[in-house]
Amino acid sequence: MINSLSQSSVHSQVAKCCVTDMPVCRRMFNINLALGYTEDFYALVSLAKKHDKSMEEMFDFAFDYVKARECFRKEWVKMQDPSECPLPNDCLMDKCFKTKVNEKTT
Repeated sequence: MINSLSQSSVHSQVAKCCVTDMPVCRRMFNINLALGYTEDFYALVSLAKKHDKSMEEMFDFAFDYVKARECFRKEWVKMQDPSECPLPNDCLMDKCFKTKVNEKTT
């Protein structure tokens, strides 16, 4: 069930969640790929349930994978504005856009 699809984010939706039919944005698509999901894609809430984690725990866990690989970091920074989030009230938009990806890891 989609509670709040942002009108300005149509271009950032690249897939739909295979469980909830919620939009999967470019960043969540990237997280799915980082976790090895390449055919069925999941919204954060569905990934969290699948892995028995809270949405915050799932984000932190998956974001570690994103930070570890340049190919994922490059894609992450392409979505730069919170207005691109298709689910501003149903995801972790504030955390997602406050968490920075360094261009290089140390």
